[in-house]
Amino acid sequence: MINKFLIIAALILSLSAKEQVTGMYAKNKEVKRFINYMIRKHNFKRSYLINVFSRASKPKRYKTKRRHRRVVKGIARGRKWWLRRVGFSKYEHNYLNEDRVRLGVKFVKRYKTLFGRIEKRLKVDRYTIAAIIGIETYYGEYIGNWETFNMLAYRSFKDKRRARLFKYELENLLLLSYRQKLNALFLKGSKDGALGLGQLMPHSYIKYGVSFDGNKRIEPFSKPDAIATVANFLHKKGWQFKKETAIRGKFYGRHFKRVKTHTRYKISRATLKKWGIKPRKKFKAAYFKLLKLKRAEFDEVWLTFKNFDVLKHYNNSDYYAMAVYQLSQEIKKRVEKK
Repeated sequence: MINKFLIIAALILSLSAKEQVTGMYAKNKEVKRFINYMIRKHNFKRSYLINVFSRASKPKRYKTKRRHRRVVKGIARGRKWWLRRVGFSKYEHNYLNEDRVRLGVKFVKRYKTLFGRIEKRLKVDRYTIAAIIGIETYYGEYIGNWETFNMLAYRSFKDKRRARLFKYELENLLLLSYRQKLNALFLKGSKDGALGLGQLMPHSYIKYGVSFDGNKRIEPFSKPDAIATVANFLHKKGWQFKKETAIRGKFYGRHFKRVKTHTRYKISRATLKKWGIKPRKKFKAAYFKLLKLKRAEFDEVWLTFKNFDVLKHYNNSDYYAMAVYQLSQEIKKRVEKK
């Protein structure tokens, strides 16, 4: 009789042990609470979550090769090194290079049919999509070298800095992996958890992800899905197809002192005339914002429109949005020239 009780007790202990997380998160109470939260809110299987967290480890960074880049335009080309590190010149030196433009032209031509379908359906031009993917991952060449799940889990439960944000992204990464039948432990991305060719965060794939390759699965590393997802993100944020993004303005002098960096609110044509700025191109919009790009030797003044604000939803940086715009225009010029 005693032997029977011992056997039953051993079975109960073995079953309960299987339902416990092992490894580096074995004694972490926050992980247990997170697992219970995922089961309660999203109806996850406990065995799935325990298996994933038990196999988790400290995030590992993989080595990647660096590509040699040649600058294509601007004062960064052939000038003293310190001129390349001031204001927009630094951004230009890093992102507006010959290599990135040349590969962008190839990228647009290779997926010409796909871009045509996306433009027809989502109303976002191919050159802007290509420029974003080019700046983010060199058209899929550098998709990130950090283990995404391990990095998000570590920053959620071990690092503690911005833990709430990373728990949210970890939740969405598990949802994405579970729904799209991806192995969360094998996904690689940036140090902050951005994934795929467009380097979007997991919550963005849940909200804006599109399956465009016919298999009904949203895959961050599938080129058709990645291109369509970037387009859908811009579309949902209000992209205006075939409308102006930015126009450069002319002014007297080398430095523009009326605006520090950019105008927060829209200004009119009358204000533009009052400030002595002449647009280099005709446009229809009555109101717009003004952006100043600082350089070592001079300033640039740009009129920016709705599409420029949409680009800032992708990355809230004036320099980033301008780099995307200028790269897209350089790719467009070369594609349409040939």
